[in-house]
Amino acid sequence: LHAGFIHYLLNMLALWFIGSAVEQCHGFFAALILFVLPAVGGTLLSAIFLPEYITVGASAGIFGLIGACLADISLNWSLLFNDFVNKGTG
Repeated sequence: LHAGFIHYLLNMLALWFIGSAVEQCHGFFAALILFVLPAVGGTLLSAIFLPEYITVGASAGIFGLIGACLADISLNWSLLFNDFVNKGTG
């Protein structure tokens, strides 16, 4: 269930770009876990704390993938701007 075409389109674009990047770095099963656990957890927490609202979409799962990307960046920050990694040995 999605809240309209725009919501569906933006979720699919986010899954395409962010999901493929996470899958390329960490593999299919890790990306699956990083998507499904936050999606289910977000849905359950939303149902518990906001029972009067109906939630739709894959936003919690997408935010799980974004969190994985941010964690990966913060853990490997020193490699991002390392001359040896960026320019090679020559």
